[in-house]
Amino acid sequence: MLGVALVGAGRVGGIRAGVVRNSIDARLRVVADVERGRAEALAQVAGAEALADWRAAVAHRDVAIVIVATPTKFHREIAIASLEAGKHVLCEKPLGRSAEEAEEMVEAAQRAQRILWTGFNYRYLAHVRKAKELIMAGKLGPLYFLRSRYGHGGRPSYETAWCTDAELSGGGVLQEQGIHILDQVRFLLGEPLQILAQVQRYFWNFPAVEDNCFCLVKTKAGQIAQLHVSWTQWINVLEMEIYGRDGYLRLEGRDGYYGPPRLIWGSRKPDHSRPSEEHFQFPAVDDSWEREWCEFLNCVRAETNLSANGLDGLRAQQMVDAAYRSARSQSWVEIHSPETQTVRQP
Repeated sequence: MLGVALVGAGRVGGIRAGVVRNSIDARLRVVADVERGRAEALAQVAGAEALADWRAAVAHRDVAIVIVATPTKFHREIAIASLEAGKHVLCEKPLGRSAEEAEEMVEAAQRAQRILWTGFNYRYLAHVRKAKELIMAGKLGPLYFLRSRYGHGGRPSYETAWCTDAELSGGGVLQEQGIHILDQVRFLLGEPLQILAQVQRYFWNFPAVEDNCFCLVKTKAGQIAQLHVSWTQWINVLEMEIYGRDGYLRLEGRDGYYGPPRLIWGSRKPDHSRPSEEHFQFPAVDDSWEREWCEFLNCVRAETNLSANGLDGLRAQQMVDAAYRSARSQSWVEIHSPETQTVRQP
């Protein structure tokens, strides 16, 4: 039974706590939050100890795993302290506010020989898993391009949300939501090489971050990904299309707020008549958090993939940083990465 400390008792922390509670081989031992009342409310349900000081949670002798679910500003300090204390770490995306912060976290994990895992639960969504299966089976042939739209319309007083504060988050809609899609580009299409981006602040009165971002990503194989992420998408949308020589995939939805997950697999006919299509419907219940947690625990038990998982978060942050540089320079920007970086394969 692996003891778990949760640092951050907000919405995502609550989701993570529920997953741990339902796990047969892990137990939530400690919940820490600067707002002690929130920690107590979450800890009471799980029969855990509530703390206001995350350092005490990280040092707890019955803890083997630390889940970091705080605003991004605090990820680096908490994760590195946890790794240096010999704990494995699951840190919510984005790994850091910048590639430099993320790289420090990855290096700390490598020194400590502990797992650093970036919380990219979208890889485990039912229609994404099916898309990956079809791609790996060669059903689309060589891949050509990807298109994606992802966004929502915010909420009243969105300007006060921590994710719209550059000091706390490191960026706007690209950093908060778009990083999921950038990770999907790597996961489903290919390793990125260059990016061209434009950021805009159309509606929300954020002092320093964007509410819309438009990107083109070119992979090392010459494929192109086209992305638009938005906080002025008044009706929630999550769509992705992937095209190859022999067919295409269209993914829609995510959960109750974005509609149930759906996947369409189209097969191109040699005579170029209308493609045949197969439709896949998936349950509206989102089990991506549980599936990710199970894989994380498998890595912890085996102490395998000690660096690859954190590198996914670092690579995604390098893409975000490059996008912001591109927007400032109004030009294509190289996305730098060591050749040793690899993509985690659920």
